[in-house]
Amino acid sequence: MNHILICIGIVLLYLAESYLLGSLVLHFAPKESPSISFRILIGYFCYFLLFQVAALPLKLTLQPLSMLTGIWCACLVAIPATSLLVIRKDLRRQAAYCRSLLQSQKAILAFLLLVILAQVALSQYNGETYALWDQSYYIGDVSTSVYTNTISQYDPYTGKLLKALNSEYLLETYQNHNAVLCQLFGIPALIETRTAESSLTMILASLLYCQFGLHLFPNSKQKGAWLVFFLSLLNLFSFNLCTSAEFLYFRGFEGKTLLAALILPMVFLLFLKIARDPGCRWNWILMFIVISASFGLNMSSIYMLPFALTISLIPLGLYLKKPAIWLRYAICLAPCALYGVSYLLTKHAVSIYTSAAGL
Repeated sequence: MNHILICIGIVLLYLAESYLLGSLVLHFAPKESPSISFRILIGYFCYFLLFQVAALPLKLTLQPLSMLTGIWCACLVAIPATSLLVIRKDLRRQAAYCRSLLQSQKAILAFLLLVILAQVALSQYNGETYALWDQSYYIGDVSTSVYTNTISQYDPYTGKLLKALNSEYLLETYQNHNAVLCQLFGIPALIETRTAESSLTMILASLLYCQFGLHLFPNSKQKGAWLVFFLSLLNLFSFNLCTSAEFLYFRGFEGKTLLAALILPMVFLLFLKIARDPGCRWNWILMFIVISASFGLNMSSIYMLPFALTISLIPLGLYLKKPAIWLRYAICLAPCALYGVSYLLTKHAVSIYTSAAGL
């Protein structure tokens, strides 16, 4: 029971930190979005972009996990402190907006909350798995890192010290964040990943569906709520590689799930915003932030995001015939190229050796 309460606390911590960080970033936008779900989604990607900046140097220099945990604790305190200092007035307006929203849309919000909680409950009730190799990595890496107070230096399958850090996951810091939370809250890796992380992924995916509903039906929140409901039904009764349903319900804590259920849909949502208002630079900035944050969540983004950007932005550039779109498209591709080159170097030319290399 204590572990369940801790997992609920972790999910609430994620949502609170993401909301405050998203509100802080959107504070500088010329047209600030009042949407709570959009602020949480943007804040989530900013959160992991910050963690990637903090974690990657420590990971590459073989520092202990406890050092990363201490640094990130300071960041967890700094985010709300900075938000309260900089955007106090914005948060007051947001509080008033939330009160008015609760009064005017009480039935719709209750319906959405019920749909989201039902999906979370179903995903937690399902203890089946069929991707043992992947799940063993994401749980095993967290467990060995916490047990040895290192950052991904041990083989998650055998428990042996690696001679060199695994190049396939070297730039990915998502599982390292899970290790930080396990060390911080004293919770086992199996419970933190399969309960807290998978629940959070389901919640964020539902918030993304809400955003699509608001974008497609701007004049009817009721239609947007029904869209969320029908998409949840589609996920519940789908088990194929054409949707993200199997990842959400069976593999909610894996990096591939974040790519399929969060990263790619978020990029598409921002593309829809760009297509509606191509001249708004802020949507492009948010697109750049999401792309930059995605590699720390899942390294397969290096391959997938160039395709996603190309099939969406090239037709838009051809249709609008504006040179600025081509330039911004190239800028959004720059992080993909940077991480792609880094991945090839660490895989074929440069290795980060551990103390086991000298044995």
